[in-house]
Amino acid sequence: MTIWDKIYKNYQKGGPAWATIEGRILPQFINFLKFNKFNIKHALEIGCGMGKYLVILKELGFKTDGIDSSITAMQMTKNNLKDDSNIILADMFEYEIPKNKYDLIFSIFSVHHGLKNQVKSVIDEIYSSLMSNGKFFITLPDYNSSKSWDTFKNNKDLGNGVFTPLSGPEKGLPHSFYNRKEVYALFNKFTDIKVELEKSGKIVHGNWIISGKKL
Repeated sequence: MTIWDKIYKNYQKGGPAWATIEGRILPQFINFLKFNKFNIKHALEIGCGMGKYLVILKELGFKTDGIDSSITAMQMTKNNLKDDSNIILADMFEYEIPKNKYDLIFSIFSVHHGLKNQVKSVIDEIYSSLMSNGKFFITLPDYNSSKSWDTFKNNKDLGNGVFTPLSGPEKGLPHSFYNRKEVYALFNKFTDIKVELEKSGKIVHGNWIISGKKL
């Protein structure tokens, strides 16, 4: 059982809606969908959780696929979609995404749950799996937020902006944090890169929101 599967099982039993389990939808993702064109409307979400973003895409006419390391989350996603979407139980750092298949691949509050070489491998996999002119939408935590997130008040510094909580639901799970320069370097294969910090009014939450496309 993975760490996040334990979190989802606890949630089903009435436990807290930890982190991304909450119902909040990123408005930046909705705007991203509104102002971009997708030729075949075939999307993959990496770390799909309960599938709330895939439900939105399905309603917009997308064919929706997803991967998640939690069997509980995978089952919840299938129940929420109620169709033949391809939802796969897999470790995002080990799963080989089919090449040149999607015109949208996205991951929200998920792909940073690993070491930086693992995160880079996923980003490289996304590039290979997008069709020409395919788009991506990714979030990564800003390095400065590692100093303020409650999860990391008690942590082990693994170096290079990677921290592991020593307590709480995500105990033992590495989290990679990035500064702006690192973000641009990570996505240097792509074009039309847009990078911003997530904000709600005047509050900066500490997540980089990155989008762009493959030529």
